[in-house]
Amino acid sequence: MLGSGSAGNATLVSHAGVRVLLDVGFSYREVSRRLAEIDVDPGMLDAVLITHAHGDHTRGLRVMSKRHGVPVYATPAIREEWGGDDLADWRALAPGAALDLEGLRFIPFAVPHDAAETVAFRIETPEGAIGYATDVGALRPVLIERFRDCRLLVIESNHAAELLRVSPYARSTRERIAGDGGHLSNESLAAFVRDHLGAAVRCLVLAHLSRVNNLPELAEMTCREALTACGRSDVEVVVTRQDRLTPTIDLGAWARPATSSAAPLRQTVLPFHVSCGAAADAGRSEVRSR
Repeated sequence: MLGSGSAGNATLVSHAGVRVLLDVGFSYREVSRRLAEIDVDPGMLDAVLITHAHGDHTRGLRVMSKRHGVPVYATPAIREEWGGDDLADWRALAPGAALDLEGLRFIPFAVPHDAAETVAFRIETPEGAIGYATDVGALRPVLIERFRDCRLLVIESNHAAELLRVSPYARSTRERIAGDGGHLSNESLAAFVRDHLGAAVRCLVLAHLSRVNNLPELAEMTCREALTACGRSDVEVVVTRQDRLTPTIDLGAWARPATSSAAPLRQTVLPFHVSCGAAADAGRSEVRSR
């Protein structure tokens, strides 16, 4: 991802020259700097999709829209909560209704979180599906079902339950974070891995880690222990950071026969920067996160 955490979230998904940004949670200047590291200019973006109206997902949105006129997709409830009627090009997003963007299909669906409305996405690409949920208080059946046959999951692992219990936050804040409308814990994600992880999943990307109530090493260890418990040694684990790029993830590599000597298949880059080799090739799909 371009970055993920309580101070900002942004993810670039690309395929065959189409570039879609999920959230603009950093300042416009910072988003532009991070995009430049993967050779993308903000003016090259084809669309911005917003998961919810909180500032760590919309901070740079107004300037991005004014400078480049990029279409911004959001549900009416998200748009109303954010209050951005001055954006250059608002477009409607509806939970359950697929949005097709030239080889990428985004299917938004509502998830519990403490905003007027929050959506997660199932993103269908030529190399397989991506599940994307950076802010989610509880894993409902609709998410479990939509993520079941995904090849890659970008999913919240916000806090460790015990660290949250003893954290310096006010009791009301701790209860909000731990509640169904708050954020997903390491332990809740581990339970999902043990009980519901689909057989097609090849990579788990842990997102939106708290800087106060979690540690990257702890989130990764908790996830890996759950994978071991259910015999899933085939699944990679990637932990995103707030202040650094995540290595690029190549969905096409999992679709490619191990013994094939043919030309590389098209790739899908994820919300963190996962290098897909020649990512600029016309037939590639990628998701990058920084």
